[in-house]
Amino acid sequence: MTAEEYKKLLEADFDDMDISRMKDIREIRIDRNLPKEERIRQYLRQVENPYLVRVGGVKVKVRFADEGISFEQAFEEMLLNM
Repeated sequence: MTAEEYKKLLEADFDDMDISRMKDIREIRIDRNLPKEERIRQYLRQVENPYLVRVGGVKVKVRFADEGISFEQAFEEMLLNM
């Protein structure tokens, strides 16, 4: 995926997104035995937009502050806990 494609995903409008088209992260399954890079690829293939997901009937937009842990650290932590 190119930087431009990631930017487009990040800029997707939360309010305009139809919740029925969003992936429910509770249904995503990741093989924990795979290397980190492949777990990331599995997640991205299943979720389609890693910045806009749903948990049941709740829309979630993933954002990160300038301070705190990095996106990679937060993403890895999320994958390890799925």
